Amino acid sequence: MSNYYNMPKLPTENSPKVEIFVDDRPVMVPGDTNLLEALKAVGIETPHICYHPYLPVSGNCRQCLVEQEGPRGRMLVISCYTPVVPGMKIYTPASSERVKNARKATQEFMLVNHPLDCPICDKAGECTLQENFMEAGQNESRLRPEVGKNYHGNPDHQFVDSKGQVRGGKHVDIGPRILLDEERCVQCDRCVRFMRSVAGDEQLQLAGRADHTYISTFPGEKLDHEYDLCVTDICPTGAMTAKYFRFQKRVWLLSHTPTVSMDDSLGANIWLDHADGKIWRMMPRCNPQVNRSWLSNTSRMAFQTFSENRLPAIDASAIKIGEGKVAIVLGGTCTIEDLAAARMLKDSLGGRAELFGGTFRAVGKADGIAKSGDPMANRKGFKVMGVGDNNLQDLVKRVSEFETLITVNADLFGEDAAAASPLEKIKNRIALSAFDDATAKKATVAFGIRHWSEVQGTMVNSLGILQKLNAAPTAPEAELRPAYEVLSQLSGTAITCASKAFKKAGEYASVLAEYSYDNIKSTGALLNGVEV
Repeated sequence: MSNYYNMPKLPTENSPKVEIFVDDRPVMVPGDTNLLEALKAVGIETPHICYHPYLPVSGNCRQCLVEQEGPRGRMLVISCYTPVVPGMKIYTPASSERVKNARKATQEFMLVNHPLDCPICDKAGECTLQENFMEAGQNESRLRPEVGKNYHGNPDHQFVDSKGQVRGGKHVDIGPRILLDEERCVQCDRCVRFMRSVAGDEQLQLAGRADHTYISTFPGEKLDHEYDLCVTDICPTGAMTAKYFRFQKRVWLLSHTPTVSMDDSLGANIWLDHADGKIWRMMPRCNPQVNRSWLSNTSRMAFQTFSENRLPAIDASAIKIGEGKVAIVLGGTCTIEDLAAARMLKDSLGGRAELFGGTFRAVGKADGIAKSGDPMANRKGFKVMGVGDNNLQDLVKRVSEFETLITVNADLFGEDAAAASPLEKIKNRIALSAFDDATAKKATVAFGIRHWSEVQGTMVNSLGILQKLNAAPTAPEAELRPAYEVLSQLSGTAITCASKAFKKAGEYASVLAEYSYDNIKSTGALLNGVEV
């Protein structure tokens, strides 16, 4: 069982500032954190392998060495576990040859039994070992060819290659979603600490001793958890790889769009990694207040259906609203901009239109990691915009009053066909949807719009944080438009820019009026007065 001490205390905007001396220069740093984070706050990056800001400190890689002056002179210490103390004197490679040589030595020691297969490794391009080697490693190997490497791995998985070298286990199937390349593992034990301390299900462990140590599941068990793919994110080498992405695309060929996952009201911050008009993977984007560095498998793998069963765009003139009462039903993935356009449409129709929102799906429990359990992603945004977020049952009871039903990103029949069946009594049914789903199939007219991954906009998550969505260039048709464009066109005042739609939202919700896309940080903005 690996040892660890405590969770890192990370600096915040409210951290007290203290003076320390770095390379004999006075600097002001956060005084309530470890030295590694304090140095980072003043622009000094420290190489590390085992340290992760959201995992318990392990301190076993020794890559983050610095010198600290103390009663016995200058001594090497690991910055990941050394607390900041006012007045402390620290020396980095900028002024200390001892630190520079120590980092090179630990890097060399870590690589001595690591395979040099970077060109074919799936982690190439985002490997921490590569990055550290370029900054602090030896330029030439001192390993004698006749000695060879002592590859780590479970003895049951070792094999002899064509050169007679004993190799560690390769592409070991440790679970339904993950393959392990044992000889690439550097025993940082990040994955062990994640499963123990974050996932709360200790399915991984260090086995063996000393230079025979290897990562393993418990005998007869598999790595199988809703958050198990997170270990592939935090693995600093190519040891843990996801089956769905393994050898699919080189990471340096991917572009990255920051956005928010709209499958849950926590609104996990994500990166959409895309190339050639296709999303190849969805990755967690660090937000300390929301999902930290974690993402559930359900959210992560959702991208695989984003391009399937899509509805084509049609001319908005094909939408005939009619003269009777109109029920406008808005689904949970509607953005603030969509809600503003829906209110514009309601206003243009006068007293004969009503707005409804919600879902027939059950609300679950928060998992304390990256999901709130509420499938209605923008529920708080509905409340901010004065749109009902739980009045579908009222609509079902009053179907006889309405002649037209407009659904926007709301697959009511797909969520619960029995509960939605009374809506079929409404003669004119118009569906605005990204997908040719069950509700679109029941519609008189089904109009294809952009998916949330393809739009710019905003949402308010379950914590009351206003968050931005950005559009990945992956829409299957250039003619597809965001829902707010179609709704505003139907209202008679077309809005073709998300920023203008957001400004319009500020007219309906004063709490939004002080914001614009430019002053909403990448991690969002906590709204004042929003009930959490």
